[in-house]
Amino acid sequence: MLTGRVGQKPITLAILDHPKNVGYPTYWHARGYGLFAANPFGQEVFSNGKEKLNFTLEPKQTVTLRYRLLILSGPTTPDQIEAQHRRFVAEVK
Repeated sequence: MLTGRVGQKPITLAILDHPKNVGYPTYWHARGYGLFAANPFGQEVFSNGKEKLNFTLEPKQTVTLRYRLLILSGPTTPDQIEAQHRRFVAEVK
């Protein structure tokens, strides 16, 4: 969850990770220049080698990653985001 302002209006951006995703719960990547991303394949780097994801796709195989992006006006609490996450998990199987 990131918060900021567009003009004088407060906004919140939240990316929700689905429990069926590879690497769930994911590591998050945010930088001051605007990058805000999920990084489900960076476990080894982000955990200093304590975790490692061994994930391979064979030719012609696919994987589906499920995320929901929320763009909300006004202040938002972590509890509100958690409620949205529960809704996302219930809606997307």
